[in-house]
Amino acid sequence: MIDLNDYRLAWQVYLGVGALAGVIWCLLLRRFPVRVLRFWLMTAGVVFLFLPVRHPDMPELWVPSAGAAVLTLLTDGVEAAVPILVTIGASQILALVVGVLLAYVFSGGGDSPKKAKPKGGAASARTEPDIGLE
Repeated sequence: MIDLNDYRLAWQVYLGVGALAGVIWCLLLRRFPVRVLRFWLMTAGVVFLFLPVRHPDMPELWVPSAGAAVLTLLTDGVEAAVPILVTIGASQILALVVGVLLAYVFSGGGDSPKKAKPKGGAASARTEPDIGLE
């Protein structure tokens, strides 16, 4: 049987390292020019890292889905890994929906191609400040 303290410690370490990896991933993607693709890649990466599934042999334990899918594929074959792979696929579709919604929510104002014209004359006219030394 697995010691509960070791189980909690393993999850704490995984979540800490995963949070750091998620922040680095989002920082790498922040300058990506296509907004919808950027938000989708951000959410897909975070979901891929943090999605838990039940352990195939011990249903009372939760494990990271990516690792569980790989190990189940290698040890038990494709038939045993199908439920985990379906869960990962459904979560990636949900990440796509969330990415599109985030792009829609954050699209207002910042990247508008129509710039507002300055009021009161030509934009290239330069005016010198009066500092009152005359």
